[in-house]
Amino acid sequence: MKEFLKRSISGLLFAAVLLGAILYSPWSFALLFLLFSIFILREFYLLSKSSGLFPQTNLGITLGAIIFVLVFFQAKGVISVNVAGFCLSMLFLIPAYELFRAKENALENVAVTILGILYVIYPLSLFSYFVFPHESQENLYDPTLLIFLFMLIWSFDSGAYLFGITFGKHRLFERISPKKSWEGFFGGWLLSIVIALVMQRIFPKYGTGFMVILASIVTVTGTIGDLVESMIKRNLGVKDSGKFLPGHGGMLDRFDSILFASPFIYLLIHFIG
Repeated sequence: MKEFLKRSISGLLFAAVLLGAILYSPWSFALLFLLFSIFILREFYLLSKSSGLFPQTNLGITLGAIIFVLVFFQAKGVISVNVAGFCLSMLFLIPAYELFRAKENALENVAVTILGILYVIYPLSLFSYFVFPHESQENLYDPTLLIFLFMLIWSFDSGAYLFGITFGKHRLFERISPKKSWEGFFGGWLLSIVIALVMQRIFPKYGTGFMVILASIVTVTGTIGDLVESMIKRNLGVKDSGKFLPGHGGMLDRFDSILFASPFIYLLIHFIG
């Protein structure tokens, strides 16, 4: 009970800070998620070090921060450069820098450094396109979709937990995560659909079909993201990515689902509409 109370309080405080920063202004949103990007990427590199690798932590974090800032200003309409091409080109600094480090496992060091940026920075950078949904000069800030995304992730997690401990009998992916069940998955998906329909009534500019698809994508990709992080931690022999939040583990543990959901939501809003 004490552990549950600690987990609930820290989770509520985290949600309040996150939603408050998103709602307050585009600058508070950018600052908070820039800090999140740095913390999560650092956690990822620290995890990889436990397996005997030597990621380029400082260079990776510096490039990741630059990429996040550039994407934010492009989404806001302040700059119009080809950010995607520029950001991808910067990644070639990583193998070049490895030449001067004289570390073992050079190929693996380069690979894990680039993987950290792709796994953490690019999905979080896409949030800027969610809050600036229309390409125009000095784009108007609209955080509604990003808030939807977090609400759906949280509702799915809550539903999966409650249905899982109550009805869970059939394992979802026992080799990677023995506690997850199909009953929890479908229970979480059902709750996320309900929350999506409630939010659609509050914000009718989003169609019912769009919200159902959004909730379904979040459910599937969020589950895959959770399993992928569990696979990484199991491979490294660790339980949590860190100790940032009492009762929740590290920042990567809190964002594993949304990191995988973000690119697919980006595809949904930019290619389907």
